Amino acid sequence: MNRSRRGAARVHVIWLVAFLVLFIISTVMFFSASSETESVRERLAEVKKENADLSQRDEQSTEARVRLSEVVGWSPADAAAANTNLEQLKLSFGDWKANFPNMGEDIKTLELALPKAKDAYLSQQRTIATLNDSVRTLEGEKESMERGLRDALRGKDTEISNLQKQVADEQNSSAQRQAELESRVASLQAQRNELDAQLREARNTIEANNRKFEDERVAAQTRMKAITKALAFQREPEAADGAVLSVSKDLALGWIDIGSNQRLARGMRFRVVSGKVGSQKLKGWAEVTNVQPTMAEVSFMNVVDRFDPIVEGDIVFNPVFDPKGQRTAVLCGRFSGQFNETELKVLLSNMGITVQEKLGTDTDYLIVGAELFVDADGQALETPMPASDLPVYKDAEAQGTQIVSIKDLRSYFKF
Repeated sequence: MNRSRRGAARVHVIWLVAFLVLFIISTVMFFSASSETESVRERLAEVKKENADLSQRDEQSTEARVRLSEVVGWSPADAAAANTNLEQLKLSFGDWKANFPNMGEDIKTLELALPKAKDAYLSQQRTIATLNDSVRTLEGEKESMERGLRDALRGKDTEISNLQKQVADEQNSSAQRQAELESRVASLQAQRNELDAQLREARNTIEANNRKFEDERVAAQTRMKAITKALAFQREPEAADGAVLSVSKDLALGWIDIGSNQRLARGMRFRVVSGKVGSQKLKGWAEVTNVQPTMAEVSFMNVVDRFDPIVEGDIVFNPVFDPKGQRTAVLCGRFSGQFNETELKVLLSNMGITVQEKLGTDTDYLIVGAELFVDADGQALETPMPASDLPVYKDAEAQGTQIVSIKDLRSYFKF
């Protein structure tokens, strides 16, 4: 029985001890929990404060990002607030830099890129200003050219109008000329008919003229005999007309042994031939400069060989010069200027040649001048007429009169 109480008491003690232990543990735990709770509270307060700071900084960061995104752009259109897409910004920034040759790999931020872009922009603006000045200058030139073109077009229109008027006038004139030509054709046809009739009449006249010409032929033969006798000296071998009396080598002057007694005149020219027997060598020309009764002073020219000069004893020739016979001539053609008709008549008179008004059976020479520009009535000719087309020339040929051109006279006489 006592053993049971001791055991019960022992149990109560154990529970008491356990209770006390539990109490102590609880107390310790209570105090420990209270201390931890206070610490947790303090930590929680700090966390709340930090969270408030973080929230404030996040709001500030968000606000700054929004403001930055509003400036930078590249924000999705459906975003509630501006929020730059950094990847898209990076790609666009790279593409943008590629348009500026002055931005290299070292330009990685907008801070560095914007001054470069500004410099490029200002340079481009200066270039644009220069180009604008050039454009204004070119526009001014263009306006001037357009004004000149308008003036030219007005001038062209005026010229076209004048030309059209001229064409109209020419057409009217052509129509008139055509009518005139048709009238002339009709007239010419009538003339042709008349000429046909005249031709028939001329054929009849020819037969009568043949008989007349036969009679004239006999008369011409008689005349030819007389002319042959008068000009016999020209068919004989050419004889010297004179000889060189003296020569001045320094002055190219000399004297010949014929003068005014032989009807020599100033201006006559002679061929000078060597005086050696049998020689026909031409040594030069002599022109009469002063005439005395029995001799004349001459000027030597066109000497052939200066090592074989003209000397005393050389002889002179002029086939037209005749110191004795009396001859007649008729002038045919135009004589003017240095070779005018008056001076030619004086020269021929000094040569013993009388100039006649008309060609006759006693005419010795027909002297032919230049072509004519007017007809017998003084009217201008469309084309010059050679002296050989004149009737007097043909009559001289028919009669056998000697024909001498002014060129031949010019070779032996100075006018």
